[in-house]
Amino acid sequence: DDMISQDGEGILWYTDQDHMRIQHSIRKTLRTIRNNMNINHRCIRGLEHMISPEHFEQIKVNADCVYFGVLREQQRQQRLGVYDPEEIRKVSVAASLWARNVALEKGVIYSLAVITAH
Repeated sequence: DDMISQDGEGILWYTDQDHMRIQHSIRKTLRTIRNNMNINHRCIRGLEHMISPEHFEQIKVNADCVYFGVLREQQRQQRLGVYDPEEIRKVSVAASLWARNVALEKGVIYSLAVITAH
């Protein structure tokens, strides 16, 4: 038995109209950011990678550094015949330090924006 009636399904899923409205809002926010307009009333959380191709490329390069570091450590361990997940974790933590610091900084900025908006 379905737990949700046919009528109830409509409120659980985005409609095509909802999707179009959301996409329009995202494009409007990105235009505002690119034009250096006041964005105090708009949240860019989750859209940072769309700001510019350069910004997206920087995010990708940073992620690739983490992947490369972990894979290199796994290969080193395989060559030596050891398995040390703690060392792999350390490599990942070190390689992702920049991204973690950026995320913490943005979290503080976003939370301050929310506090001052209310």
